[in-house]
Amino acid sequence: MARRRDSGRWGDSGRWGDSRQRGTRRQARVGLAAALLMVVTLTAATGCALPMSADGNLANGWPAFDEPVHLMPEADVCHHQVTVVGTRQNYRPSSCAGYHDLETAYVGTFGDDPSVTVDENGPANGLVPARRVARAACDERVNEFLGGPWRTGRFRLTIVTPSATAWDGGARWFRCDVGVTDTPDGSIVDWYGSAKGVLAVPGHVLRLACFGSPAVDDGEVLTEPMYCDAPHQAEFVGTYVEDELTYDDLESNADQAHARCRAVVARYAKVPNDGNLEYRVGTIYSNPDQLSWAEGESTVRCFAWRSDPPLIRSVRGGGTSALPIQYE
Repeated sequence: MARRRDSGRWGDSGRWGDSRQRGTRRQARVGLAAALLMVVTLTAATGCALPMSADGNLANGWPAFDEPVHLMPEADVCHHQVTVVGTRQNYRPSSCAGYHDLETAYVGTFGDDPSVTVDENGPANGLVPARRVARAACDERVNEFLGGPWRTGRFRLTIVTPSATAWDGGARWFRCDVGVTDTPDGSIVDWYGSAKGVLAVPGHVLRLACFGSPAVDDGEVLTEPMYCDAPHQAEFVGTYVEDELTYDDLESNADQAHARCRAVVARYAKVPNDGNLEYRVGTIYSNPDQLSWAEGESTVRCFAWRSDPPLIRSVRGGGTSALPIQYE
């Protein structure tokens, strides 16, 4: 193209030149076309030839693809993000030597149990049946990790499972993550260092004991942890498994939960579980959230509560002298 534009400008003088020059251009064009035809012909002929090692069969001899490698989390690491569905994008483990939100106490696998299926209508990315299996395993493993029942400490157990896409691709792991909460049913807080074995330590700050609770209303009913030999309003007395009510029924039927917690108080404080008990002490209960309930967690934490006068020591085994009837 550049050469043709140059020739055109040269002809702008008013004359294209003599016939000999025009003939030269025509001969050059014919010669160029012939040369191009020869090159194309040789290229085509050369392209049709197969290498000596080729057999002409395009459907064989290809190496097999490698098996896909799924994310496999590790235990004894910590995380700065709370999640219930684990992906490569949000898996950022860190050392537990510093501050963190969650600590992975155990990592397990489901195997190929056909009964563990995906329920697309359930929460947590549809893996509710799998999460039930995982929570049952995590309960035991986390208790071992912490050195005691995790529900007796300021802990929240979070089950982490693969995404539905990873599950369909064959991922079958689950993570048991524990986080420290500010109150029994409060928010997860930053914690420094590993929580491994803390519930085996008598009097450890993460064991549920006594709490401030100056007023019981629709807001936060348990405030900061307190020493049991100082004035306080609430004391952890134990748990019960709610096997009679559904989650919605429990949310709308507080009376039954309080009645069952009074029985827990009576055993803890060594007082009669009779009609006078509710005049001795009140109760506070803390139940799991809806997702945990769907996973099979139906354990309710119970607390003895008295605001006026406040409790001044632990009521554990104190009998009726520790919890006298309050007539006014």
